Amino acid sequence: MVNTLWLISFFGMVITGFIPLILGNTALNGWWMILHVSIAPLFSILLAIGAMYSAKKMGIDFNDSPRSELSRSIFWLFLLLFIPCALSILFSMNTWFGSTIQYVFLKVHFYSAIGMLLLVILHFNFLRNNKG
Repeated sequence: MVNTLWLISFFGMVITGFIPLILGNTALNGWWMILHVSIAPLFSILLAIGAMYSAKKMGIDFNDSPRSELSRSIFWLFLLLFIPCALSILFSMNTWFGSTIQYVFLKVHFYSAIGMLLLVILHFNFLRNNKG
């Protein structure tokens, strides 16, 4: 249940984060921004719950789990990419840093989100290939 809700919120984040940029906007604004920011807390909470639930299954040591090394590596790399993705956007919304550093934080957020999306696509491709 948690994984399904997390996946729905992840795709909600992807749609609200990347579709406006694909459509030609240079920045996220308006309703896209409101939807993106509204989904983000749900996504983060569900990711934390899902990570705690799945961490034992995935195992930190590669000898701990019956899962394949690639599947576990994708899982842990996704969680590691979430840290700069979340922290960079939180820091960019504060006035603690100058505008140049805030711009760098936005770029870190953007590229770590792309990395997370690519890892999810890779994971689904890996699952599809293992079922057939």
